[in-house]
Amino acid sequence: MNFTLRQITYFLAVARLRNFGRAAEVSNVSQPGLSSQIAQLEARLGGALFERGAGAGPVRLTGLGERLLPVAQELIDTAQRLQAIARAGRTALTGKLRLAIIPTVAPYLIPKLIAALRQNHPMLDLELHEVATDDLLNGIGSHRYDAGLMALPVGEDGIVAEPVLRDGFLIALSEDDDTFLSGPAKPESIAAERLLLLADGHCLRDQALEVCGMRSPRRKVNLEAASMATLMRMVSSGLGMTLIPKLALSDEGRVQRLRIVPFAPPEPSRDLAVVWRRNSDAATDARALAEVIRGLASELGVEAISAGSSPAA
Repeated sequence: MNFTLRQITYFLAVARLRNFGRAAEVSNVSQPGLSSQIAQLEARLGGALFERGAGAGPVRLTGLGERLLPVAQELIDTAQRLQAIARAGRTALTGKLRLAIIPTVAPYLIPKLIAALRQNHPMLDLELHEVATDDLLNGIGSHRYDAGLMALPVGEDGIVAEPVLRDGFLIALSEDDDTFLSGPAKPESIAAERLLLLADGHCLRDQALEVCGMRSPRRKVNLEAASMATLMRMVSSGLGMTLIPKLALSDEGRVQRLRIVPFAPPEPSRDLAVVWRRNSDAATDARALAEVIRGLASELGVEAISAGSSPAA
């Protein structure tokens, strides 16, 4: 009987999330690809592992799936222990590192990060995943990822966070918009009905609401975007205004008919941190990665947070 750790990993993802599409998303694979691997595993085991309904409801484990579940988890745990043995005693940032990054950071950081790692740590086998904050934390907790880069606060037990970058916010609005002509602006001067946001699941959405003092759901507008690129084009079309992190400015600030206005001091910001599981064998890699990311601060147009510093209040 032949099966692969990839098939077992996909089985555990579906078993945990009860949804093939969601499991494919967090596993960074297409749904047909995941379903094909599950089908191959079922063929080798001689039976179905999931009850697949006709609707969009959650899938359920079959009796065979229930029996496989603890064995599959034990297999993955054993594989991870083998990885820990292989990693022990080696130089930091060599071998494989599975890194998850939130979507409002990944497009702007990854090109510079890969270039720096290739130059200074050529023996690192980096596996990148772009995922929302909840998936990032769940993935680290379930050993899918070794480390992550996200905005603070973490809000999860068992996760170590080392702040690396302080990313200030600016206001983005259409060049035809006569609001804040003189600048700089105060956060409370942004009207609730004009604030455009990223969709639920993006931590930047909650940060924008907090900066502008808009915590009540009744004040949230209905126009939402799935990405920073879409959000900036909505703003340039005159649909409203939004907050743009300095990290995204060099890319997203080039959108035509867009105007950028600074905030009055003290400038609102978000702190980005490298995170990993407490007592993880990846801790040495994560701390070394934090130093690499700090070294990119000037290229990214943000402020480095020195090791040991406290995050912004």
